[in-house]
Amino acid sequence: MNAFTGKVNAAGATVLDAAGSHAEHDQPLGVLSQLFRSPPLPPTDHEHMARLFPGGMLIRGPDAVLTASGQLPTRMIQDLWAVLDALSQRVPVVISIDDIQFGDGASLRCLLYFGSQLRSSRVLMVVTESTSHAGMDASQAAWHTDLLRQPHCHRIRLAPLSREGVAELLSAQFGRPASTLPAARWHEISGGNPLLLQALIEDYHDSTDGSPARLVESLAGTAFGRAVLTCLHRGDPGLLRIARGLAILDGSGSRSLLRRLIDADEPSTDRFLEVLNNTGLLDAGRFRHPAARSAVLAEISPDDRSRMHRRAARLLHGDGGSSEKVALHLVAARHAGEACARQVLREAAEQALQQDRLPFAAECLRLASPACTDDEERAAVALLRARVESASGDRSTLTAAERQAAALAASGHTNRQIAQKLHITVSTVEQHLTRAYRKLHVNGRADLQRSFSQTIRQDYG
Repeated sequence: MNAFTGKVNAAGATVLDAAGSHAEHDQPLGVLSQLFRSPPLPPTDHEHMARLFPGGMLIRGPDAVLTASGQLPTRMIQDLWAVLDALSQRVPVVISIDDIQFGDGASLRCLLYFGSQLRSSRVLMVVTESTSHAGMDASQAAWHTDLLRQPHCHRIRLAPLSREGVAELLSAQFGRPASTLPAARWHEISGGNPLLLQALIEDYHDSTDGSPARLVESLAGTAFGRAVLTCLHRGDPGLLRIARGLAILDGSGSRSLLRRLIDADEPSTDRFLEVLNNTGLLDAGRFRHPAARSAVLAEISPDDRSRMHRRAARLLHGDGGSSEKVALHLVAARHAGEACARQVLREAAEQALQQDRLPFAAECLRLASPACTDDEERAAVALLRARVESASGDRSTLTAAERQAAALAASGHTNRQIAQKLHITVSTVEQHLTRAYRKLHVNGRADLQRSFSQTIRQDYG
């Protein structure tokens, strides 16, 4: 829109512009008053406006000129059009309105009348509208129905830039042949969204020395994150809810789980996901770049993030999700109060230990330890932590029997007590403990209990 109005202004047209805002969508005549207080309106027309609306009523006190139904009287709408029509006899006039989906009802009614008069004037009206905006009220429905049926009205759907379009823009920006630029990577990250692409260019200039060799990195930073949030806030509020749910889940759940996480119905969820994919923010339902997810997460308050991660953990566990996926949300929420938490965190830690993902295993166990309800649980967690903290050696997993025996031994049970508790022989207990000592790199029961005691002191002070 800015590029278009810049060109027509340079060609000699008078541009009257306005922009809708979600924060002001219920302010009567908010859009219309922007148009008629634009500097391009000549002094003679300002004088005419002053006679029509003494004391600046249109701008300063719209309630004074509205009817009981909250609309501008038809006569006043006709008078406003007369101002525009008279101006267009002297110079072409362009009415430019951005984000019309946030237009107030009184302004939309006036613009509808203007639209019906355009055919016989030198006035052009250009508006932008987000396709993501959900339900329409009566004024918005009338706007679409009445304006689109005008024979001179045209709707143009703007698609994201193609890979070739991205290459052309980068070529103009960096002064290099398109064939020498990594357009595919820049297109992949931006999805062809011009706002995101310009943000990537800004981040590139801010983060590098401008060397052409660094172009391939297509850095996504602060400007890119701001652009992602701008795209989300300009659309329907449901877009932001969907984006936040996706950022929390990070690919760990289904579309059904996403709907339940944010309390959305199926049709709106599907439609908003389609919009986010079409506008380049998502690729097959996933954020195109980690910086996009980080920007969305950063805008969620810590309390809300924790609440959403806890709910995601409960839903995933109820759906039979893996311990690892559930534990990821528990760790992110720093919360082990769920009924399933202790078992899930221990299982996830054991799996992470097998895969040499020691930092995640340690996070799970640090969270699980204070939540333990008895010495046996605390001992089992302490043993796992001892293995995680071991710098090298055999990290093969303890069997269930070895783990039970070691946990009981660490919490002070004798071999005979362990045998009675597990319904096995003392000899079998000794075999389990011998293998456990070797795997845990401890020299016997005293070492095992000392390691357990140190871990408990760390967790409980």
